[in-house]
Amino acid sequence: MADARVLEYKDTVLRSSDLDILRGPCYLNDQIIGFYFQYLASSFDCDDILLVPPSLSFWLAHTQDLDNQNVAPMDFCSKKVIIFSVNDNEDFGRGDDGSHWSLLVYDRSMNAFVHHDSMEGSNNLHAVKLYEAVKPFVGRAAVASAKPKSSSSSARNNKKKKEPAANKSKPSAASTAPPAFIESSSTPQQMNGYDCGLYVIAIARIICQWHTSNSKKKAENWFPALQKHVNASVELTLRDEVMKLIEDLRISG
Repeated sequence: MADARVLEYKDTVLRSSDLDILRGPCYLNDQIIGFYFQYLASSFDCDDILLVPPSLSFWLAHTQDLDNQNVAPMDFCSKKVIIFSVNDNEDFGRGDDGSHWSLLVYDRSMNAFVHHDSMEGSNNLHAVKLYEAVKPFVGRAAVASAKPKSSSSSARNNKKKKEPAANKSKPSAASTAPPAFIESSSTPQQMNGYDCGLYVIAIARIICQWHTSNSKKKAENWFPALQKHVNASVELTLRDEVMKLIEDLRISG
C-alpha cells in the first residue's frame, strides 16, 4: 500500500512513513516535530506562546530581505514566548534535508533568544542566522539598565555564553534594547547521533509548562525545570509516548 495517511491533526498530516521514523532509531523529520508543536499549542492554549512550525522557521532563516509584510501574520510582537526549531540544512531547495535539530526560544521578559542544543552548540551558527533574521520583528522589550554579564547580541561571541540568572531589577519602560543571543550551557546532551529531535520537543514542552504554570513557586525562567526533567531518559521513553499520543488522537478523531 502507498504511504497511507495515519492522522490529520490541525495543519499536519502524518503518514505511515512518519511513524516508521518515529519508531526509530531515526532522526525526526519536520512532520513529527511540527505535529508535536501543534499539539503543545493546542494543549496549553496560551495566546502568549507561539510555536513556529519547522518549515516556517527554516523559511525565516533562509529568506533574503524579510520585511514586515512577510512576518506580520505571525504577530511576533504580541507574544511573550516564541519557540523556533533550528536545523543545520543549508540547502533552501531541500527543506527536508539536514542532520541536526536544536531549539531557539525568544523570551520577552528576559529580552533574549536562548539556544538549546543537545550537541554542545553544533547548531550555533544556524541558530544565530535565524536569530539575526527574526530579531528585528519581535519588538523591543523594556529591560533593566544592568544587563546580564553572560548575554551578548554579537554573533561572534556566542559560542560559549552561559544563560543569565534571572534579572530581578525592575525594567524601565524607557530603557529598551534589542534582544540578546544566549547559547545555553545547561542543555541536556544526547547520548547518540539521532535523538536531537526528541530533545527539541521535550524542551519545548518544559518551556510551555513553565510559562503557563500558576504556581507561587514558579521559577523566573525555565532553566531549573529543564535541568530537573529533561535528561537521557527521553531517548528511552519519548518515542513511545508520542506514538501513543498519535494513536489516541487517531482513535478519538
